Amino acid sequence: MIDAIAPVSGALPAPEFAPRPVRPTADFSRLVGEGLGALNTSLNAGDQALRAMAAGEAIPLHDVMIAMERARLDLQFAVEVRNRVVEAYQQLTQMQL
Repeated sequence: MIDAIAPVSGALPAPEFAPRPVRPTADFSRLVGEGLGALNTSLNAGDQALRAMAAGEAIPLHDVMIAMERARLDLQFAVEVRNRVVEAYQQLTQMQL
């Protein structure tokens, strides 16, 4: 026999929203460089995991698959960001003054 779930007593307090402190604008080239560095790290991790498994090391298959999928998603994200930047640049160059 399954017991019923007991109701929650009392409402949760409303979250307090404090304004976030204003940061100075980040340098775009620095952000892109950090993103590409993270992408490179992710791709290298997936490659190393695959090479370790192919070399016969005792690495679980699911760890290799997770590393490869993470690298694929990171690369797909980077390609989409590049596509959006190129599209925005093309729209700017096609504007008539």
